[in-house]
Amino acid sequence: MGIRPYALMLYDGVLYTKYRSKKKSLFLLRSCTLIKKCGVQQSIKLEAVNLIINKQNPYDVEEHIAEIYDREETTVEDVELITELLIRHQCRNVLEPFCGTGRILLPIAKLGVTIVGMDGAKMMLNRLEEKLDAEPESVKNNVSIIHSELMSYSWPAGFDAVILGGNFFFEFASLEEQQKILNKAYHSVKKGGYIFISSDSIEKELPDYWCNVGVENRAFPSGVCKDGAELKAYSKPVYVDRTKKIWKAERRLEVYENNKLTKEYSWEIQKHPIGYSEIIDMINMFDLEIIESWGDIKTRKPFSTGDDKAALWLRKK
Repeated sequence: MGIRPYALMLYDGVLYTKYRSKKKSLFLLRSCTLIKKCGVQQSIKLEAVNLIINKQNPYDVEEHIAEIYDREETTVEDVELITELLIRHQCRNVLEPFCGTGRILLPIAKLGVTIVGMDGAKMMLNRLEEKLDAEPESVKNNVSIIHSELMSYSWPAGFDAVILGGNFFFEFASLEEQQKILNKAYHSVKKGGYIFISSDSIEKELPDYWCNVGVENRAFPSGVCKDGAELKAYSKPVYVDRTKKIWKAERRLEVYENNKLTKEYSWEIQKHPIGYSEIIDMINMFDLEIIESWGDIKTRKPFSTGDDKAALWLRKK
């Protein structure tokens, strides 16, 4: 295959061998059977206890979801801010957990920055790999991809920066899970390195629009894809604790081809919509300092009490 080892790396107590072929790069995780290489579809077996509450990755239910995600998630303001920060602070080696289809990852790779993207949704990573195939070798060679369930997986370490973007906190079921993710990011970034966080913010208690228990509404991902397939997604809250901000829902997805229902999926989901004060409390658990914070990325307005979005640039002391 023309693949040869060229580096050994100890990341977060786990020994990796890094390989490079003529066109691609990959990581081989020595403590379990992991191989994930750009452009090659392979599988992962993690020998770890999975304690996460949400058993179904909502982005990995059906192959058309990645296409609809790309069509709906077109924000560029956060990408512009992240790339500016990476350039300003001379970050050359970046980790992006929950990288999805590469909305943030690809612009970073085009800067000439080496970036490792990780995600638990194989179908999202498949679409990222399709995009990479269209990029020049200079961009491809900057990217490595790891497919794994990231709550259980031991993240690589030694990075100049870790990007936690795209409102990622709202994908998790509890404050404990959110704390675990920040802990992993903290141990992945080197001393003096940086962590970027962006998140919606809900303080105090869940607002009314989260609390319509028993009422089913259309939800993401819904839409018509290029091949004519139509996705209709629904969400029905089944339990809400407004004070503790715990929200549970039943989700279902219908796939129509030629106007006929051909596939149907259902799963349960739990979320803990985090608030800015909770994010700050988590940051204070670690040896991190806030360099900058914003309440509006587009205008670069500093965060102030009452803002419903927050972005932070942190440095590991």
